[in-house]
Amino acid sequence: MSSSTASAQAGSHPWFTDGEHPDPASLRLLSAAETHELLHRELAGLSVPLEGPLPAQPFVVPQRSYDELFDVARTLLALVRRAVLALGGGWPERAEALGAEPGDYPLLSGLDHTETEYCSMMARPDIVIGERGPQLLEFNVSGTFGGPNETHGLSAVWRRTHSERFFGHDPLAARVRAFEDVCASRGLPRAIAVVGSLGDLLDTADVRFQELELEQFRRRGFTADFFEPDALTEALGRPGSLRYPLGLRNFAPADWKERGISMEPVRDAQRSGMLLLPPQSSGLLANKKALALVSEGRPWMTRAERRIADRHLPWTRITLPGRTAWRGEEHELVRLVLDRPERFVLKKAIGMMGREVLVGRHTEPVDWQRAVQAAFVSGDSVVQEYVEAATCPLELTDGQSLYTAQVAPVLSPMLFGDRPGGCMARYYAAKPAAGGVVSVSAYGASENAVLTWA
Repeated sequence: MSSSTASAQAGSHPWFTDGEHPDPASLRLLSAAETHELLHRELAGLSVPLEGPLPAQPFVVPQRSYDELFDVARTLLALVRRAVLALGGGWPERAEALGAEPGDYPLLSGLDHTETEYCSMMARPDIVIGERGPQLLEFNVSGTFGGPNETHGLSAVWRRTHSERFFGHDPLAARVRAFEDVCASRGLPRAIAVVGSLGDLLDTADVRFQELELEQFRRRGFTADFFEPDALTEALGRPGSLRYPLGLRNFAPADWKERGISMEPVRDAQRSGMLLLPPQSSGLLANKKALALVSEGRPWMTRAERRIADRHLPWTRITLPGRTAWRGEEHELVRLVLDRPERFVLKKAIGMMGREVLVGRHTEPVDWQRAVQAAFVSGDSVVQEYVEAATCPLELTDGQSLYTAQVAPVLSPMLFGDRPGGCMARYYAAKPAAGGVVSVSAYGASENAVLTWA
């Protein structure tokens, strides 16, 4: 290993390093100003935060580590899916078993077989590297998680900034291939309606992601167009055959409900025969209680599956009164969590973007006690053992200079139809948020792509 590589990798977890390649910073072709300008120009409108220090390179990990992210994600997603399916004979029953409100799932189609077939079609876990390697903290399972456009755009930038061609799966291409599989298996024409809402976005640059998504479908022979909900009914082309037999659900029903957007046009499209993917049953796989079921262990899990869950899934339990095993001893769960706040994280079972997450070691004792007691009364949350995220070096730029910082990234490999679809990372380039939660929208975290050596 060269001295430059050794110094850059000092303090890194072995998962991030391999000793066979040079420090990516030594392969940089552009200056700080050129890199900064390229990032702003190429990423405008793709939802990538461009405030403060920006990355001057991707996260580059060994091939074994890159592949392991997708292997862990795929294996644990299959276990979560099976755990949810085992909760009942139909999706309404499964939602009830997880304590979900029926009104939160207005787009359940009633076609249980179809919902089951595609419920895990698109998924993005959040993973940190702990002492024993990848630790999966939670799953985002839907069509609305962040990452595809950002990872696609950032990866394109990094292909131009360094002399080495790094490799990364393309999330937008992987998503199109997943829909190609649906068309092939169901004999459907290649025509897709991307259903969403631009909301309050007024600057045309802010909607560049929309054209980028449509372009990927069109390159593969799809007729693809974007529709706001109020234009969807007209776009169906009735009477007669549907113009768009497939729909990409690019919105979260909870978000639309909060903004007062009617979902009736979408339900009408479903009743007319549009296959809207991913189905809303996917949201039940994102329910953190499902992850807790796998962590606790299900009777049908094999010894190998239990070992994988124990290795890559932090200890997680639903906030229900009773005794539980933790680190080889029996404990009253609520007492355990109240007495050791530094060891646990409290999360609402249904939530996103880091909202309603409390990290015990970063929470005032009175606030922790109040939140834990409320969670055990309502049974609407999970507690998860805290994982100290390992750090790695990343070259950053403010547009004038370049410097290397040690950061602790949250890694998010994406799966589309069980295919690897690229990996995004979130991290704090400067001082971490006071609450200890890594969130772009809530706490201003930065984003980057995770790549490997070509």
